Amino acid sequence: MKIKIARIITRMDLGGAQRAVLQLSSGLDPQRFEQIVITGEGGLLLPELAGLASIRHRIVPEMTRHVGFGAVWNDLRAGRRVCQILRSFQPHIVHTHTPKAGIVGRWAARAAGVSGIVHTYHGFGFSPHHPQWQKALYVGMEKLTATITTQFVAVSDRNRVLGQEYGLFRQGECALIRSGIDFAWFRRRSVDKTQKRMELGVKPSDKIVGVVASFTPAKGLHLFLEAALKVSREVPGVCFVMVGDGALRPQLEKQARALGLNSAIKMLGWRRDVPELLQTFDVFLLTSLWEGLPRSLVEASLSGVPSVASNVDGIAEIVKEGKNGYLVPPGDTEAMARNVVRLLQDEPLRRRMGEYGNTEVEEFSSEKMLKDYSELYENITATS
Repeated sequence: MKIKIARIITRMDLGGAQRAVLQLSSGLDPQRFEQIVITGEGGLLLPELAGLASIRHRIVPEMTRHVGFGAVWNDLRAGRRVCQILRSFQPHIVHTHTPKAGIVGRWAARAAGVSGIVHTYHGFGFSPHHPQWQKALYVGMEKLTATITTQFVAVSDRNRVLGQEYGLFRQGECALIRSGIDFAWFRRRSVDKTQKRMELGVKPSDKIVGVVASFTPAKGLHLFLEAALKVSREVPGVCFVMVGDGALRPQLEKQARALGLNSAIKMLGWRRDVPELLQTFDVFLLTSLWEGLPRSLVEASLSGVPSVASNVDGIAEIVKEGKNGYLVPPGDTEAMARNVVRLLQDEPLRRRMGEYGNTEVEEFSSEKMLKDYSELYENITATS
């Protein structure tokens, strides 16, 4: 008998949780698992999900990211719709991803009588940077929903520790399963770097400091621009490439103009050629204020690019200080710029770090993620 899994996520945006959902949906053995994915509307990855012939897909328009008392009625409607879908599909396991779907989906699973309820923390929906009332609401809802959860999963060990500190689960109740990367998609790509730089309008002699990230508060991209200004004063001929998009784009564009960086900054939007773009980068700079486990850093390592990154949450589990990059205190643009300049000015150091990073990423493979989740699902059904 196949194990029936209902997977729930708020939106299929181009992010780490969404890519994991896509990989699980397409990669789990169809002879062992039958899957349905329930999402809200929208997201750049939605067409890819909808195009998977091996799974069912249902859209619940009421499931949105909005948080607060004004969203309660919509959340109740979303929960009712999800519950109806679950009663029809009759899964053995409901597996939720992202904060809102994690709350709505787990309670819908409880109402539908599902015995196996799994939630993966791809980072938390709250941080020290949120207003206190909002953080209290998030933590309170997570604690309440934790009481009906069968199994917790985190993508980073640091998130496991945070979950324990917040009182969401006890030690040993949360599995560590990395969000896997399709290594072949990066390693089999070859690119004419000179040609690719010409496409971007970058001179062959210029250096590129880049980032791949959503334009959201968590990524702290205003700090990327501040660090870029400091780097440009030290090293001539540097282009700063930002791959991604989001609600903060107008604000970041305004900041770039105010800093006089317009000619040095290239905001490319979301791109499908990320593996090729990464191969043109000299340094990857990630300025996050909070995180789960940023897949972009693993992808940079796979591409042989050293990183400078904020030492928050799971980042230190990817960037090994002095080996494949440098860790800096969050918000410290002086330290960011200093380490970026050091790498830009030392080509042997960049090459050595890039080579190290490309060999130390096996635990982040999609094959390992699929294996770990397959075993987790089978253990849950065997004991339920």
